[in-house]
Amino acid sequence: MPTMGAGTSTNQVLQGASSQRHNGGGSQQLSWSSLHADLLNLIADRVIASDLLDYVRFRAVCVGWRDSTPCPHGHGVVDPRFHPRQWMMLPEGSGLQPGHPALGGYVRFFNVSTGAFVRVHLPCFKNHSVLDCPEGLLLLEHEKDSAMRLLHPFTGDVAEFPPLSSLIQHLIKLRFNKGQNTAQLRCGFFNIFAAVSVRADHTVTVMLAISNVGHVAYASTGDRQWTLASWEMGGMWTAVPFHGSFYVVREWKRNPSIMRIDPPDGSSPSFWSSTPPQKVATCPTEQMTKPYLVVCNSELILVGYADKHSRLVVLRLADLLLGASALPLMSIGDNALFIGPRNMTVNSKNLPCVQGNSITILTTSGSDGQLLQYDLAKGTRSVVCDGNFLKFSWPIPRPYSLVHHIVTCCHRLFWSSGHIWRDNESEVYMQWGARARARVPVSLYLHLLQVHDGRNF
Repeated sequence: MPTMGAGTSTNQVLQGASSQRHNGGGSQQLSWSSLHADLLNLIADRVIASDLLDYVRFRAVCVGWRDSTPCPHGHGVVDPRFHPRQWMMLPEGSGLQPGHPALGGYVRFFNVSTGAFVRVHLPCFKNHSVLDCPEGLLLLEHEKDSAMRLLHPFTGDVAEFPPLSSLIQHLIKLRFNKGQNTAQLRCGFFNIFAAVSVRADHTVTVMLAISNVGHVAYASTGDRQWTLASWEMGGMWTAVPFHGSFYVVREWKRNPSIMRIDPPDGSSPSFWSSTPPQKVATCPTEQMTKPYLVVCNSELILVGYADKHSRLVVLRLADLLLGASALPLMSIGDNALFIGPRNMTVNSKNLPCVQGNSITILTTSGSDGQLLQYDLAKGTRSVVCDGNFLKFSWPIPRPYSLVHHIVTCCHRLFWSSGHIWRDNESEVYMQWGARARARVPVSLYLHLLQVHDGRNF
């Protein structure tokens, strides 16, 4: 990945700087603390492009380096350079959801590029649940009043947003008045995707795409309520955040198209709410069906089926945007793609249990569901994990591998519940019985006993 290359270049610069010598009273190695400011800033930019925690270690080398470079603390949310994009909260499994007493207030994160693991003390999970992690930031919901907060897990910086409850109530009322089915909303089942953007004045904006009801809303720091788009997008399968915008695959199964939803510029909220999404590309159905959008190597790619599901195809979205005939990619390097409601890219170089240049996806046949790994170069499939992932009553054989945990990251209802994923997100177990044990966000259970028409549900 480009970030790995940035780290290598940084090491070369450091080695070159340390090997410089001057001739005043004999050969003597220059002190690293006396690096020229321009060279120091160049190295700092490359280090932070590689990994935020490497940048923290870089600043800890000496007082001079620390004083000459920006501190992430206090700027972790409002400065996009400090967003921990490559870090993902790790699902623990075994019923250990974030905030479980057995974890002592700690939460583990792993780096999808380097394979590194860190433990972070986050006591906020005592009364917060996590909805999503745009740009590596944690979108939290307060369990008492549903207030939204965007937390940087490593610096502790927080941005405040309006409560989610008012938005959900408005959605229920809107769909009820339109005569639409509100069963999913009444059950509190919301599939929420988040995107984060930061304006030049450090105003932070969060967009929420609620895919199963086809609505998008946003709020910025300082707002008192969420602004809901007046348009509704049917057939929204998934929403992938990329550079602050949403890229959406619409009409996933037939005639799929790629739509883009941009964040507001802050000048006219009414203009944003009434402006429909922009269609940027049409998926070439002659090359693939059922496309998934994935961020890989800092660009968007499409993964879909070809030849009646016997083969997987990967295309660059940039090629489709140019209007040219997109050629399938035969290699994605050391990267491994994980496909689900959310899609992830991890680097296999430092993760020995993950195969590079591969795509992991659930395939179904009748009541059986296998997690298969597709080798992009050879065009072959192999079973990644034993067990039937479709039957919730059948336990998946232990021990759980890192692949189990990575796949669970793609399924947000399980991601923060303390349970390893099974393909049963609509089960009563997750929607009703697991609230006390799994701490699924309170918005998923909003108004279970009090719905719009006043009857007990």
